[in-house]
Amino acid sequence: MKLFQEMLRKVSSSPYYNQMIKTVMPLHSFGINHFWYYKITFSGDYSYLGTHSAWNEFCFDNNMLSYFSCLRHPDYLQKGINLMKTNVDKNYKKVLDIAWNDFQINFNINLIYNTTEGVEAYGFATRFNDPYAEQRLLNELPALRFFIKKFRKENKKIFDLIDDHPVNLSKQFGSLFYEQPTIPVVPNKKDEFMKKMGFNEIFSLTPRESDLVKFLSNGYPAHYIATKLELSKRTVENYIVTIKCKLGCTSKVELIQKAQEIISTGYFD
Repeated sequence: MKLFQEMLRKVSSSPYYNQMIKTVMPLHSFGINHFWYYKITFSGDYSYLGTHSAWNEFCFDNNMLSYFSCLRHPDYLQKGINLMKTNVDKNYKKVLDIAWNDFQINFNINLIYNTTEGVEAYGFATRFNDPYAEQRLLNELPALRFFIKKFRKENKKIFDLIDDHPVNLSKQFGSLFYEQPTIPVVPNKKDEFMKKMGFNEIFSLTPRESDLVKFLSNGYPAHYIATKLELSKRTVENYIVTIKCKLGCTSKVELIQKAQEIISTGYFD
């Protein structure tokens, strides 16, 4: 676990870290005392930012990271709104108890998004530990999403920094990295809306195929996609054939147009 500690040291000792801490101060209005960001690539590389320095150090020093089932392979993570306290694992619950009893951190929600490289997540924990703590944050989702956009814009340099110092979770966690979590997500109406709009075919796409759709919408060739996703060109070509079939396309031009139409809906955002 020394790799995690070294990653944390390099990030927290940077002048960009103090600048980042200043940009999260508006979150205090909602009682948020710990905000985090992380990225996990398909190859297992993990980059992390967290605002509660005492908790960060304690968590890494005591090897608690693997208990968080939201830190698994991107293909096995539920995208969207994840409630942090729905995991029933006993060891994970002990971690949450320590976070609250010793640091007054109540882990609430984690927003997980697909990216072309894997996933990225933005999480929020508060100093409130009552039955309505999650609901209050969910009511503020528009404001939190606005904050995320502004946060990314104002902290470009620290995002570059953490990308330069990842730790590979597949090597640190072993087979655990590939276990599928059983954390339910908050239901929403987006799937229902997409079906009513006539996009039923996208629900047949696997997570990996959905990632390829993003590349295809930009017209990228198979060899470029293969490089970015660390796959062979032949594997990507086979994926493309499958996607064409699932989306009912007969030509590459038609496939690109269909991919652009799907991406324009914002469904994979």
